[in-house]
Amino acid sequence: MEAHVFQKDWTATSASAHWPLEGRLTVVALKLSLECRVDLLFLLDSSAGTTLDGFLRAKVFVKRFVQAVLSKDSRARVGVATYSRELLVAVPVGEYQDVPDLVRSLDGIPFRGGPTLTGSALRQAAERGFGSATRTGQDRPRRVVVLLTESRSEDEVAGPARHARARELLLLGVGSEAVRAELEEITGSPKHVMVYSDPQDLLNQIPELQGKLCSRQRPGCRTQALDLVFMLDTSASVGPENFAQMQSFVRSCALQFEVNPDVTQVGLVVYGSQVQTAFGLDTKPTRAALLRAISQAPYLGGVGSAGTALLHIYDKVMTVQRGARPGVPKAVVVLTGGRGAEDAAVPAQKLRNNGISVLVVGVGPVLSEGLRRLAGPRDSLIHVAAYADLRYHQDVLIEWLCGGESGNPHPQGCPHGRPSA
Repeated sequence: MEAHVFQKDWTATSASAHWPLEGRLTVVALKLSLECRVDLLFLLDSSAGTTLDGFLRAKVFVKRFVQAVLSKDSRARVGVATYSRELLVAVPVGEYQDVPDLVRSLDGIPFRGGPTLTGSALRQAAERGFGSATRTGQDRPRRVVVLLTESRSEDEVAGPARHARARELLLLGVGSEAVRAELEEITGSPKHVMVYSDPQDLLNQIPELQGKLCSRQRPGCRTQALDLVFMLDTSASVGPENFAQMQSFVRSCALQFEVNPDVTQVGLVVYGSQVQTAFGLDTKPTRAALLRAISQAPYLGGVGSAGTALLHIYDKVMTVQRGARPGVPKAVVVLTGGRGAEDAAVPAQKLRNNGISVLVVGVGPVLSEGLRRLAGPRDSLIHVAAYADLRYHQDVLIEWLCGGESGNPHPQGCPHGRPSA
């Protein structure tokens, strides 16, 4: 990858100096490459909320991106769609002669105005955004939608975003700070969102986008040692049907790991009317035994305390006597609807202070303040709208546990293990 430099040329008029457009930016040549096969649809907000200037900024970003990463040998194919009230596919994926032809097509895309119906656009993009470029089976490249917007949606976005992810689309968001939370809801992860503070910063997101397009977590952490404990909320506020959804999700996640005493050990704690270790770290040495034990975990009902359950893990699960291995990274994944989390922030920090990573998967339309405090850092929280949607977030969870591009099992490791209490 060649070095890149973006230089500012502040010769704009006073009316537009804060957000200079294409002619007011001096761009030093940036050359990147995409090593992966990918069909990429840029989805540009052309509504009145984003404004003409915002739309032009988005077009500049796309033009600079394709000029930087596409070549005659590129395995990436690009398309461009705009939306306000309806989706308009201006450049179908892959339907251009070369990069200059694609850039000319971008120049000709008009601003439309109208309402900001991002949810509707996402649903339409999933259904017809890739058109004839869609292939099936192993021959199909990765399909990615990159949403560029500066305006909050006037319609609901969670359902259409789930619909898109169910069609195996990777959703990435690029926008201003004002739409960060909505982009995180749409993409399903803060790691899939790029936020900029000014036009220069927007162009500086090009290398980051290039990296996200081709980064895939490995198929599980099959060669990495990890002590992993799932902590499931089985209180009455969850209910037995939703608990079954949790069990299915944990089983699916477990299939991504090489389960044996030398690589990955998995434990399970449930909490509701009481806290119970369904099985400890060193009790299920094979994947088959682990999957059976997850299916047999009890639903408890009653009122749960996430804080009490975390202290139980600290004192009675993540210990050397109960199978935790010194020197092996350790993580706890909490799945909860959020009730009973008010007392959990201090116990969670106690685990983190002892080198045990804590990731919270919060389920429900709104996250409670107690759940946000439990999660701590922004990248240690996955928000899922409904229990039935857990399966759409498995990749994000596995990426977190496997350390994403860094190759480490997860953000924080336990270097020496912890002696038993």
